[in-house]
Amino acid sequence: MSVQTAAVLMGHYNAARLLGDKSVSSDAMLVIDGHEELTLLTKQFPWPVIGVMGEIEVPGPMGLQSWQPQALKTAHQGPLTLSETVSGSIAKFLADVAAGGAKFQATAYEGTPEAFHYAWKLRDCFFVPEAPDRDWENRSQVTNVTGTLFFHFFGERVAGNIVV
Repeated sequence: MSVQTAAVLMGHYNAARLLGDKSVSSDAMLVIDGHEELTLLTKQFPWPVIGVMGEIEVPGPMGLQSWQPQALKTAHQGPLTLSETVSGSIAKFLADVAAGGAKFQATAYEGTPEAFHYAWKLRDCFFVPEAPDRDWENRSQVTNVTGTLFFHFFGERVAGNIVV
């Protein structure tokens, strides 16, 4: 027999609603400083989170063990996918970044730059792209440049302009 009653379920429902609507993965944008036009070509990017690097095992007497956190993780990495245009927008961006020392700054928005709940500052980013695959038989997919975005994140939060 279930321990759930309508009253118990309503209590959990109300508590969850007080936390607000769930974030939708697609409702985010990455803006690269100096290359704002690429925002609409950024298909996928890593969403930064602040946390510790891992655990430290602390041994104790008689085989006892406990854990304590390592330092905060500030160096992050994750997949980045950019959709190329026929005019070579992504190729130009990569050449510009390479010519300027390879690093750039960026902001990840929960929403759009014009309407967002909050945003995160990403520091000293660089992108390691993989060569995209071009296939004469593939008439159903755009050309994407994928790779790994490396960046530093210190939990810098920008207040949004949407009131919930």
